[in-house]
Amino acid sequence: MTLLRRLVLWLLVLSGWAGAHEITFSHVDVRLDQGNTQFTVQLPIKALLHEQPSPLPAGTTAPLLRNAPLSTEVQTAFTALVTARLRLTAGAQAVPLTVTAAEPAGEDVKLTLTAPALHGNVNLEANLFPEDTLHKVFVNVYRGEALVGQYALDRQNAALTLTAPPQPLWAVITTFVRQGVHHIFIGVDHILFVLALILLGGGLRAQVKIITAFTFAHSITLALATLNIVVLPSRLVESVIALSIVVVGVHDLWQLRRAQPAAQGRDLRVVFAFGFGLIHGFGFASVLADLDLPRQALAWSLAAFNVGVEFGQLCVVLAAPVLLALRRYAPAQVTQGVLGAAAGAVVLIGGFWLCERALSVPL
Repeated sequence: MTLLRRLVLWLLVLSGWAGAHEITFSHVDVRLDQGNTQFTVQLPIKALLHEQPSPLPAGTTAPLLRNAPLSTEVQTAFTALVTARLRLTAGAQAVPLTVTAAEPAGEDVKLTLTAPALHGNVNLEANLFPEDTLHKVFVNVYRGEALVGQYALDRQNAALTLTAPPQPLWAVITTFVRQGVHHIFIGVDHILFVLALILLGGGLRAQVKIITAFTFAHSITLALATLNIVVLPSRLVESVIALSIVVVGVHDLWQLRRAQPAAQGRDLRVVFAFGFGLIHGFGFASVLADLDLPRQALAWSLAAFNVGVEFGQLCVVLAAPVLLALRRYAPAQVTQGVLGAAAGAVVLIGGFWLCERALSVPL
């Protein structure tokens, strides 16, 4: 009993950490023209206010950053921040950047910068929030009106080289497949939902039905949301994702109490996988929406991101043989105890997230 209590306590601590550490994204558009070079940098307000020590003047709040015009003091702070953390070099020479505007842009602050015309290979370093290990900087590079490259940078990989040839299609696909896998591994709520779906086991056919239903459903809404055909409020989506974990966890507990195989009769897990999978698709789409993808690359990046999500999901499903071995070789009482504790932990964590997300007050 003591061991089970420790397990539940550890999972609650993990859930609190995951819920408290929100992932943020910055965007940098680089336009390489014959006469000059232009940058548009969007910094998320949440990341700016989360950073300690703050790069902004004391007393700066989210409402102040959302309302134009920004004060001279705040604009000066942004100029210092972006010119220190966005660095451009051509050969061995640093290229000077000049901030020409700083203004609110919804949940971001948008800065416009200019630089001299660039030639040959140019190195760009964009370590905009160096203390945040999960922060991503998405860079779009244009020559004229043509998109020639897309990149995802983070603290460990904060630099790139800009060259004249356009970015190969395989590089775009590789970038977004990697982002899809990464999102699954850091998306603890998606992992927990999939684990809850397969917790009760069942035959190969039952498992395939569940995963196929989830994949089909979230692929539909991922496409609809990314194309802006259907858009739902973020709080609603995140709250229902948490609710989906609670519902599947309660179903697991109910089935274990009945001591009947999950696949006996109609397997409700297929219904849960499809129904809630539609909502999880909107959650996946929020990542792509934050990238502000150009229309030219939307189809390839969407398809590649979805493939990456499936790869990550497949890694989670590899836990199924472990559950099968537990049922086959462990005593029935031990199996029921372990599965019951796991299902109970799923309900507790999902309930914690549901309360946190449904009742949270946005900045």
